[in-house]
Amino acid sequence: MTAQPAVRLERGGISAVVLPDEGGVLVDLFVHGRPVLAATPWAGSVLPAARPADSEQTWVERWRGGWQLCFPTAGQPNPAAAVVEGFHGAASQAPWLEVSRTADTVALGWADHDRLSAERLWRVTDDGAAVATRVHNAGDATRVLVIAEHLILGGDVLAAPLALDVPPTALLRPLDYAGLPEGSPIAWPGDPAKQWSSVDRGTPARVTGLMGVQPQRIGARGEHVEVLVEWQGSALPHALLWEELGVSTEQPWNGQVVALGIEPTSTPHGAGTALNSSLVRLPPGGTLEWGVSLSVLWASVTPSADTSTITEAP
Repeated sequence: MTAQPAVRLERGGISAVVLPDEGGVLVDLFVHGRPVLAATPWAGSVLPAARPADSEQTWVERWRGGWQLCFPTAGQPNPAAAVVEGFHGAASQAPWLEVSRTADTVALGWADHDRLSAERLWRVTDDGAAVATRVHNAGDATRVLVIAEHLILGGDVLAAPLALDVPPTALLRPLDYAGLPEGSPIAWPGDPAKQWSSVDRGTPARVTGLMGVQPQRIGARGEHVEVLVEWQGSALPHALLWEELGVSTEQPWNGQVVALGIEPTSTPHGAGTALNSSLVRLPPGGTLEWGVSLSVLWASVTPSADTSTITEAP
């Protein structure tokens, strides 16, 4: 397949880059001149992948940051799967075919040899970015899927502490750092000592699942910014929170990756299809559709005698 160029999208004060040859990832999202997605220190040396990553280490070495789809699986590959899997799914770093584009949108398509396909339409909006996805199983066998929108915030969004706004009916699903379940679900925000409802430079490296997120939205608010991740579609009833605030010092992280993942998912864990829990089974002829949006509002703090007000900043 001939190498495809990066696609630059622009709308008003919003700009982004989509890389069709690298999983159709959205990177370099700037909202009124400020970066909002995570970027890895090794992003400049990443090359398009010839085959799916066989391990987490390989996938991370190819990861620029940004926002991509983990599909048709997410998390660790299952060696017993009927269709060979890669870490975070074969589509997450594979070439996607550019189908069409405008100044502020690009449509991409991907399919595997067993006739499972996905279509994504990226667009930049007045305050961020959004994506609409449709997947279809044209094969002869039911496909077992795990779906995750790997939406990783960074840049200026994480310049100061944030408070997370999660629907109060959601359950926190404890996970270890590899995303494997450890313990029973509990009401959000969980153990007060773990302070899951806030994020700052003292937050440990960790991940958790959020079960039954209704309404399908998670916000983050600081004195300098308001962020909202919203999504639609029954395929993504859960979410993952991943927090890596420059804490992990081993290779390749080296204490240099600052990231907050707010990731709508089909499955509230990172064990992939090896754990028969909340898996999606898409029959022959079956179709799934969903949409996700990210909005970012920068703010300024105006002090007064006894309070502060947040006003929109350009």
